[in-house]
Amino acid sequence: MKKLSLFMLVLCCFSILAACSTDPVKKDLITYVNDGMLPLAQDEKAVTDKYEAVTGDNFTDDVTLYNALKDDIIPEYTKFVGKLEAVKTETPEVRAVHETYIKAASTQKEAFIKMLDALDKQDMNLVNESNTKLSEGRKLFRDFGEQVNTLAKEHDVTLNKK
Repeated sequence: MKKLSLFMLVLCCFSILAACSTDPVKKDLITYVNDGMLPLAQDEKAVTDKYEAVTGDNFTDDVTLYNALKDDIIPEYTKFVGKLEAVKTETPEVRAVHETYIKAASTQKEAFIKMLDALDKQDMNLVNESNTKLSEGRKLFRDFGEQVNTLAKEHDVTLNKK
């Protein structure tokens, strides 16, 4: 009986050591990307596609853009940001990366709201402010991508580009 107890103690100690030797950041990053962010990617793409459908080369008139922002884009993007904020992480390193993404999405949402206000007031200064916010959001999205890539390299995680 004593041999069995000693064996179980050694086995338990080995299991604890094995668990301690795993990289929690690596595990968290993989879970974050696969279970947290990939499911949300379609939500974000759907909303940004709607925005692109009424801006740039696809712009037709202020009323169309205003209605799309008010009725579809802002409400859907607000829900998306809420889902983003609900994503849980386990490590401070992954949380910091995720906070950059939340800031990028929130900045983009602010830009949409400012554009709606600009159209409502027919104020070109607000249009310029909205465009500046969109640029800030794009930069933050690029920062997020760089942070994810850096963290992945540091923790030996291979990211598949789709």
